[in-house]
Amino acid sequence: MKYLKILLTGALLMPQQLNAADKLIIHYNRLDRAYAGWNLWVWNDGEKRPGFELAPAGDGPFGIFFELDLDASGLSGKRAGFLPRKGDWADKDAPDRIMERARQGEVYLMEGDGKVYDAPPAVSTAVTGAWYDGGSAVRAAFTRPLDAAYLAAQELSVVGGGETYEPVSVEPIGGKYSRAALLKFAEFKPDAAALNAGGYALRSKSFEPRPLRLGDAVYGPEYAGALPMGLSGDPAKPVLRLFAPYAVEASALIYESPNGEPAVHPLERGPGGVWEKRFDAPLTGKYYRIRTRQNGKVSEGLDPYAACVNGDGGKALVLRDETAVAPGPAFPPEEAVVYEVHLRDLTSDEFSGVNKKGKYLGAAEAGTRHPKFPELTTALDHIAELGVNAVHILPFQDFENNDDPASYNWGYMPVNFNSPEGSYASNPADGSRVREAKLMIDAFHRKGLKVILDVVYNHTAETRASVYNFNAAAPDYYYRLNPDGTYSNGSGCGNEFRTEAPMARKFLIDSLLHWVREYKVDGFRFDLMGLIDRQAAAEVMKALRAEKPDIFVYGEPWKAGASPVDGVQKGSQRGLGFAVFNDGFRDAIKGSVFSIDDLGYVQAARQRDGVMRGMRGAVDDFTDGPLETMNYVSCHDNHTLWDRIDLSVPHEPVLNKIAMDKLANAIVLTSQGVPFLHAGEEFLRTKGGEHNSYNLPDAVNRLDWTRKKEHYGVYSYYRDLIALRKAHPAFRMKTRGAVRENLQFYEELGLKVQAPGIAYVLYGDKAGDSWRRIAVLVNPEKTERRFALPEGRWLEAFDEGGLVKTPGKPHSGHVTVEPLSLAVLRLAD
Repeated sequence: MKYLKILLTGALLMPQQLNAADKLIIHYNRLDRAYAGWNLWVWNDGEKRPGFELAPAGDGPFGIFFELDLDASGLSGKRAGFLPRKGDWADKDAPDRIMERARQGEVYLMEGDGKVYDAPPAVSTAVTGAWYDGGSAVRAAFTRPLDAAYLAAQELSVVGGGETYEPVSVEPIGGKYSRAALLKFAEFKPDAAALNAGGYALRSKSFEPRPLRLGDAVYGPEYAGALPMGLSGDPAKPVLRLFAPYAVEASALIYESPNGEPAVHPLERGPGGVWEKRFDAPLTGKYYRIRTRQNGKVSEGLDPYAACVNGDGGKALVLRDETAVAPGPAFPPEEAVVYEVHLRDLTSDEFSGVNKKGKYLGAAEAGTRHPKFPELTTALDHIAELGVNAVHILPFQDFENNDDPASYNWGYMPVNFNSPEGSYASNPADGSRVREAKLMIDAFHRKGLKVILDVVYNHTAETRASVYNFNAAAPDYYYRLNPDGTYSNGSGCGNEFRTEAPMARKFLIDSLLHWVREYKVDGFRFDLMGLIDRQAAAEVMKALRAEKPDIFVYGEPWKAGASPVDGVQKGSQRGLGFAVFNDGFRDAIKGSVFSIDDLGYVQAARQRDGVMRGMRGAVDDFTDGPLETMNYVSCHDNHTLWDRIDLSVPHEPVLNKIAMDKLANAIVLTSQGVPFLHAGEEFLRTKGGEHNSYNLPDAVNRLDWTRKKEHYGVYSYYRDLIALRKAHPAFRMKTRGAVRENLQFYEELGLKVQAPGIAYVLYGDKAGDSWRRIAVLVNPEKTERRFALPEGRWLEAFDEGGLVKTPGKPHSGHVTVEPLSLAVLRLAD
């Protein structure tokens, strides 16, 4: 009986426990805490079923609350919608709140806030900031969304200079409820010095007074300067200029040695928020930092323009380096074949044959060979032997890693844009990074290779808590802000560089010119160019072309998240002189980078139309000409080409996978546009299936030079492809008109072609080629296919084995193309 009693007791309690577990408690808070007549409208948003009213079940410290029986309502585990309303829709508190998966527990709703909170948010209301935005306007931010009625009741005003300023209007920014409000005055223009010194404050009926700070007015013409920034002028009597528009004091801290105590040299405030110090003696060999006092606190950091630093948050070395850099090779963009590589990847393998592995000087070493296979060139000599002529090097502007050579990183968290990265130098503490970066570029130039610097001007590693340089000089000025004062984060890395701000745009252009003038780089690849506003992109190109008419520029036409900026997208590059990556062509060839199950043309003979658009240089898609598209199938991001193929078709025979790899880049290198190769593709580079190796060790990221021996046939095929392209202008036409006239698909010529195969004719004589007519035939299927040929006798020039050294008997009428391959024939007549 004892056991029976226990069982019965459990049975009696169980229904009550289950009933509690099936309930969702929904708390609701209103600004005025007036809840009479308010209820909650609830519905199944996933299945779009009719809604129902839920009456309050009680009240508590947060506000009123509602009890939702999940089982009875059929909402357990479903996407549920909530909307507080008054009576039978006499009023409502928009927007709709959506809970992706309703489950037992408690959630919290706040008036005017579209978020469903899992924990109680703060319900107290306070001012978090107030800013003068220019034009007699002030912006205020609050801890929670507020409406116009609540704001009006607060009787907001600005006090300063012995005056009280009453706004003529106060409105939420961006909607009925907002965490930010705009106050407009009939006339209000505060004194700049008094504003920075805290001489103005926002006052209200209920809130604590808040100092008024310089806001968006700082982006107007009154706060800018055209003079050189950073250290400039005669080295015997240099001038230091610092843009610090919010500062009440600014100083240069000069150090005789890296570890000594500084001499403090005050800077004088000049027009446009620029502070200046003219020194009467040389600073060469000394170190410096900057110090400012602004917004009630003192900040120290590096000069944003510092050209040589000794650590992310260290000191800047005043250096006069006269290391010579040979001029880069001169050729037009249509002749470029780009090879993307990371400095460490190039030399870190134990069989690279390089002495200074992972360093600038290692990348500069010539004559290197595989220790076990001395017939194999490696590193720099390999790149030159392959036949590419432009090397895109992943970022080597100083990035966040404290110059630690043991820490691998791609370098996409920049700190000091004008200084080379220290971990690649033989000594990060002195000026070696500058001299050795120049020696590396010089070595590449002497091999006939242009150097393209990968740049990340869309964001920095800086935060409000980790101040390196920009925020030490002008807090938040250089970063794109949301109306409530938080950082916009379209980079996915914490902030966005505000390229539309006048002095930020000036810095961007000055920095790029620094690398062209001091290091003789031949071009730039822009990371996340979607965060570079279009006007800035146009001004960048104008300045770079004026300095170096043959500058080569391309970038990513996308963002990593939502952003208010009208940035570069595919199509917005038209006519501006730079190219963008064609991700549509990439994904058509080998499938979307976002889904391993999405197969492309080379694996499954799909997406034929997308491949054909790419073959024409996207002139029927988003370009004004083929030189505006970068054609590629893989890069440092996502899987290597070999890993992608290997993982996406795991049951294919290895020989088929190799053929798919070769076909992918055969399409790229014979298409109109600028071809781009990821280092190691030419010998089936693998990262062991890793798709995001940005901080993984050398063992994952290195170029495994032994694979060149193992896959020498693939390497030879790639080398032949590059040679074919370089020898024949028909594969690299310059204009949209030339492409449309001189590249004709079989369908346009009235010739039969069996899909998914692709066939087209190039009119070589019209494109300046020695071959009068060229036929390109692509077979993505796993069996050989017979292709018709235009009238005439055709000689084989390129096939699945590479360049055809001895063409043999001419073909007429038709030709057979091997499985998973591309063939090129030329008219013999």
